[in-house]
Amino acid sequence: MGNFNKHLKLAKEKLKATVTAYRNKQTTVVGDLGIKVVEQLVEADAAKHGEHFGDHKSRHEYSNRNFPSQVNKAMRKVWFAYGDLGYDGINGKRAKIVMDNLKIIIRFFEKRFGVKIYEEDT
Repeated sequence: MGNFNKHLKLAKEKLKATVTAYRNKQTTVVGDLGIKVVEQLVEADAAKHGEHFGDHKSRHEYSNRNFPSQVNKAMRKVWFAYGDLGYDGINGKRAKIVMDNLKIIIRFFEKRFGVKIYEEDT
């Protein structure tokens, strides 16, 4: 079973690093960390319901069952951009897609959890 607070803390830390990487034009890092942010948020939500996953397939299935289609669409864009950034890391457009979709995902989970996940000044 997962721990909500642990997963939320990890998501916040990875999100902060993702934003920093994006600002520094480290596009492959944006892809690597962006997917980790999403994974930690899914795990945090699952932990609230006594669940924990050890694989991508289970996270995808959980997401499809529990989150609105707009959020799932944003998550898929992050997951797919991750592979593209890994192979074509200089593609700043893909990194922007990750960041734009992370905004949608973060807003959803902030509302769902009732907590601030990203503070601009931190």
